Amino acid sequence: MNKILVRCIWLLLAVFTTACSKQTVLDDLEHIKNIGNENPQTALVMLDSLEFEVRESNDYVRSKYDLLRVRLNDKADNSPNSDILIRRLIGYFESEGSQSEKQEVYYYAGSVYRDLHDTPQALEYFFKSLDFAHNNKDCDSIMMRNTYSNLTYLQYRVQNYANAVSMAEKELSICKQLKTDCVLPYLHLGSAYLALDSSMQAKKAFNLAYEQIKISKDISKHQNFLFYLLCDYSELGETQRAKECFSLIEINPLIDYSAFACMAFAQYYESSNQNDSATIYCKRILEDGTDIDNMYDAAKLLYRICKKTGNREDAGKYADIYMQLSDSLDFGKRQELAATVNNEYQYHLDQKKEQTLKDERERYKNTLTIVVMATILLASIAYILYVRRRNKHLQEVVTLSSELQRVSNDAQQLRANIVEKEQELEQSKKSLAKSTYELANVNRELLRVNAELSDYDEALKAKEQQLSEKMDQNKIFIKLLHQSELEGKAEDVIYAIRQSSTGKKNMKSADWKQLYQAVDELYPLFKDRLLKELGTFTEQQMQVCYLMRIGLAKPQIQNMTNLSRATVWRWVKKYDWVLTSDNDMDIE
Repeated sequence: MNKILVRCIWLLLAVFTTACSKQTVLDDLEHIKNIGNENPQTALVMLDSLEFEVRESNDYVRSKYDLLRVRLNDKADNSPNSDILIRRLIGYFESEGSQSEKQEVYYYAGSVYRDLHDTPQALEYFFKSLDFAHNNKDCDSIMMRNTYSNLTYLQYRVQNYANAVSMAEKELSICKQLKTDCVLPYLHLGSAYLALDSSMQAKKAFNLAYEQIKISKDISKHQNFLFYLLCDYSELGETQRAKECFSLIEINPLIDYSAFACMAFAQYYESSNQNDSATIYCKRILEDGTDIDNMYDAAKLLYRICKKTGNREDAGKYADIYMQLSDSLDFGKRQELAATVNNEYQYHLDQKKEQTLKDERERYKNTLTIVVMATILLASIAYILYVRRRNKHLQEVVTLSSELQRVSNDAQQLRANIVEKEQELEQSKKSLAKSTYELANVNRELLRVNAELSDYDEALKAKEQQLSEKMDQNKIFIKLLHQSELEGKAEDVIYAIRQSSTGKKNMKSADWKQLYQAVDELYPLFKDRLLKELGTFTEQQMQVCYLMRIGLAKPQIQNMTNLSRATVWRWVKKYDWVLTSDNDMDIE
C-alpha cells in the first residue's frame, strides 16, 4: 500500500513538473517573440539556447518553437532553403492549432514560398491566412496588414495590377486604423496605379508617401522608400520631385551596393538626360548578375538609351540580353499560375459563401420550424386555456343556478316560517296581555307584602335593639357575677387585684399564680378552653384572658398589665369568647 502511495506521489510530481516546465518554456518563447519584433538576430540567439529544453517537451511546445524560428528568420531576412519545416508545421496546426495560430502558420508559409520564389504557393497561403484572420475577432492585425502588403507585392510581380491596387488599399486602410506608418502602403498603391497607367492616381499616392516621409523627420529611416520614390517619380517625368528625393538620399549604391538603388539612380539620370551616368548604374546591375528583375529593367533601359543615342551595336546587344531575361522571367507562366491560384481561391470563397448561404437557409428553416411549433404550442395552450375557462364559466353558471334554486327554496321556506312566526307572535301578544294583567295583580300583592315586610323590619330592629341591650346587661351581670364569685372564694387575690388596678400596687408573679389558681378552681374548664382557642400564647395574653374572665374593665386591665391602650382594646375584642359560659365548649 505504501509503495502504491509513493508511486502516485511521484507521478503527480512528474505531471506537475512537466506542466510547470511547459508553461515556463511557452513564457520564454513569448518573451523571445516580443524581442524578435525589434531585434530578430538577438532573438534567434536566445531561441537557440532553449533548443535542448524544447526537444524534451511535447509536440505543441516543439511546434511553437519551430514556428517562432521561422518567424524570426523571416524578420531577419534569412531566406529558407526548403519548405520541409513549414509543411510539417502546417500539418500540425491545421489539426491542433487555434484560429490565431492557423493565421500565423499560413502567413509564414506564404513568406517561405515567397522567398523560395514559388509565387502561386505563396499567394495561396497568404489568402488562407486572410481567411482565418477575417473569421477571428482576436486576429493579429499587424500580421493581417503584412499579409495584404505581401499580396500587393506578389500580385504586382505576376502583373495582376488590379488586384494589387485592391490589396494595397486594404493594407492602407489597416495602417490608418492602427495609426502606423503609411509610407509603404502609399508606395504599393502608387506602383500598382502606375502599372495600370493611372498616372494621376499614382502621382497622388506617391506625393502622400513623400509627405509622410517629410513629416516623420527621420530621413535615414526611409532611405529605401526614397529610392522607390526616386525611381517612380523619374518614370512619371516628375523631375522636380525626383530631384527632391535625390537630395535626401544619403547612400551611394555603387559603394553600398543595392541592385534596386542602382536602378533608381539609372532611372533618375536617364530622365535628367544624363545617359552616361544612367549607363554606369545599369551596367553595374548587369555585372552583378544576381537580381534578374532589376537586370531585366537595366537591360531594357540600356536598350532604350542606346537606341536613342543611335548606338545600334550596343542596342542589339542589350536587346538580346533583354529577351533572354524576359524568357527567364516567363511572365506568361507567372500570370497563368497566379490566375489559377486566384481562381482556386475564388472557388474556395464561392464554396464558403455557398456553405454560408446553405447554413443560413438551414438556420432559417430550423427557425421557421421552431416558430411554427411554438405557434402551434401557443395556440394549443390558448385553446386549452379557453376550454378550461369556458368549462369553469359553465361550472360557475351551474353552481350559480343551483344556488339561486336553493335561495328560492329558502325564500319559500322563510315565507312559511314568517307566517308561522306571525301566528305565534299573535298568540304571544295574547299571552303577554294576560301575563301583564297577572303581573299587575302580582305587583299590587308585592307592594302589600313589601309594606308588611317594612313593618316587620322595624319590629325586628326594635327586637334587635332590645336583645343588644339585654346582651350588654348579661355581660355586665356575668362580670359582676364572676367578681362576686371570685370575691367569695379568694378575698386575698381580689384585694391584690383591686390595689393593682388602681395603681397602688404592682402584681407580682406569686399574685398572678394565685389569680390563675383561683380562676382554675372556680372555672375548671377555662384553662382547657384557653388552650383550645389560643393554642400557643404569651404570658401577657394569658394575663389579659384571666383578667377578662374575672370581669375587669379595659382600663383596669391596662393598669395591671402595663400594655398600650390599643393592644388591650384589640385583645379584649379578639378574646370576647372568654366572657361566655364554659359549658358551651365541647372537650374532646
